[in-house]
Order: sequence, then C-alpha cells, then structure tokens
Amino acid sequence: MVPMALANTLSLADLEAMPDDGRRYELVGGAIVMTPAPGSTHQLVSARLLRLLEDALPEGHAVFHAPIDLDLPGEQRVQPDLVVLPWSSVGEKRLSLPVLLVVEIVSAGSRTHDTVTKRSVYAAAGIPAYWLVDPEAETIQALRLHDDGTYHTDSEGPTVSVNWPLSVDIDIAALGRRPA
Repeated sequence: MVPMALANTLSLADLEAMPDDGRRYELVGGAIVMTPAPGSTHQLVSARLLRLLEDALPEGHAVFHAPIDLDLPGEQRVQPDLVVLPWSSVGEKRLSLPVLLVVEIVSAGSRTHDTVTKRSVYAAAGIPAYWLVDPEAETIQALRLHDDGTYHTDSEGPTVSVNWPLSVDIDIAALGRRPA
C-alpha cells in the first residue's frame, strides 16, 4: 500500500481522475492509497470464500469480490476483497451502504491497511460484520460491531463456524490448499 498524498485532503473527484492503469486505488481519510495486485494464494482463497458466501447468502442479498468500489461516508471509497450487502445497495458503477459484511484477505503488503486503517473506517461506517482472513497465518477473525462503535472478536481460529450475519463453516487451510 502506497499513500499517494499525505498533506492535502483529496476528494472522490481526485480519485476518479487517477489513470486507469490496472492498479487498485482507494480514498481513505483524504489520502489516495494504491494497493498492489493480490498474489495467487490471495486470489485462490478469495474465489473459494466467494463460493461459500454465495451458498450462505440471506435472501435479498448479493456478494461481490474485488475489484469493486464501495462508497463510504466522508468522501471515502474502498475496494474490499469481498462484500455482502442487500441488492438495494448495488448501483450501476459501485456499491453503497448499508453493508452486511466486509471481508479483507490479509497479505504482507496490506496487513496494516486491512487490520488497522480499514477496520477503523468500516467501524465508523457502521458495517456490522468484518472478517479478516490471513492465509499466511491460516486464521480467520470474525468481528462484530458493538454498540460502542468498535469491533469485537466473535470467533477466531484456523477453522470457524460463523452463525452471524450468515451461517458458514470455514477452514482457512482448505481455502488456500493447492491440489496435490
């Protein structure tokens, strides 16, 4: 992750003026952040987790995977790895609130951005569930937003059975396993 502007507060118009160069740009806290392309394990985990989420979707909801823009309050736009939201939040070009669940797949280049920055941004936006999937450590941390405006761990480990906001059993090692 490379902050592209630190001194000035930038807007969505500045973000939209960025070149269409295949990189993933986000606008967080007035700074444009460039996220490197994900690696093969990240993409494998994302694709397999997408299938699990599709099978567990509540009625009237959809799941999208990166790259997809999600607009948040305060002129912020992010690209979550996976996002579950009602169809009413799906626009022609991008997604908006309300959102049921956001999933970030942590990699070496995104660890702080995902575990600190985005955690804070998602909590401030009122997103009720946030999952951090770490293929390298082979763990998932399912977080739930509490009334105090912070996320608390709902379940965590290499395998989890999550019952909220949807029901799914996840084995991180299996998600990242390559065929023998």
